Amino acid sequence: MKNGLLVYTPLNGKFNIGDYIQSLAAKQFFSNSSTFLYIDRDHTNEYQGESVKLIMNGWYSHEPQNWPPSVLINPLFVAIHINETIKDQFLTEKSIAYFKRFEPIGCRDHNTLKMLSSKGINAYFSGCLTLTLGLTYKNNQVNSKKIYIVDPFFYFNKRLSSLLNYALTLTCHYKVIKEIANKIEGSVAVPQTGWKALIIAAALYKQLHTVIEDDVFINAEFICQEFYSKDYRNDDDKFKKADEILRKYEQARYVITSRIHCALPCLAMGTPVVFINKADDTVFSSCRFDGLIELFNLITIKKGKVLSNFLGKKLKCDSIFTNKELHKPYQEELIKRCRTFISKSL
Repeated sequence: MKNGLLVYTPLNGKFNIGDYIQSLAAKQFFSNSSTFLYIDRDHTNEYQGESVKLIMNGWYSHEPQNWPPSVLINPLFVAIHINETIKDQFLTEKSIAYFKRFEPIGCRDHNTLKMLSSKGINAYFSGCLTLTLGLTYKNNQVNSKKIYIVDPFFYFNKRLSSLLNYALTLTCHYKVIKEIANKIEGSVAVPQTGWKALIIAAALYKQLHTVIEDDVFINAEFICQEFYSKDYRNDDDKFKKADEILRKYEQARYVITSRIHCALPCLAMGTPVVFINKADDTVFSSCRFDGLIELFNLITIKKGKVLSNFLGKKLKCDSIFTNKELHKPYQEELIKRCRTFISKSL
């Protein structure tokens, strides 16, 4: 039986490297000599070829009409997320019957667990498969000076009064905000340049300067986990980029992020990480976090205001803190299930 690996159709010409990071987590469980058939997550129903083993973790689905998968796919369902916004289209009678064939179903979040359980499907909370990335990536950089700020969420208000406020902040803190703008402008997250990038950087600074010291903004490397698909030739190049980013997190002193597929891998590899929690997030995003959010050190924000900070003081370049260890039982169970699935002959 062949081995499969999930790949992803770009959306609006962009892709999220977090998807490829999730597939790298699955790839760990196959031998180094394995070759893979790439199978598009949102078109698994179209697969034709030899029978294939496929760890089917991740988000389902941007194309709910393309479910369930081909009968040629032998799946292991762990760490899946079904978004609240498409549950009615996705959980058809045919889909429910399909899931029941492959019980128990491991759910990445409690919302997905409740959703499947309500349909009579045997399901459990597994956490995310990226929690197993410690098998491949390990942080041992006690004296590292590298700090990464990865897609830091910030509230941007376009009202004139807020824009004037951002402009005032820019005037008062020009040096550090200019440094931030130089690092973020032109990315997928901030495609603007020039004065527009400065205003966006001012909004980011205004929100986070109460919990992050200026020297961190100045010295940190900013990373965006979204990329333009046109800049990558194929899925192999995207996997290389995912590995490159994980190697950076592996070398970090600490990481600040609002991306779960940055924060969860950091937990797995032992890199200290701070998660920026958006208390006023839309249901499209918030339904993904139930069960995961408590695993992190949190800075919680609502409408641009910091509500809480786990550290109780500003993050500095030499700050030292440790991660919680609540993820470890899920990590161990995920490793066990995946290894058992791969070792089975069918």
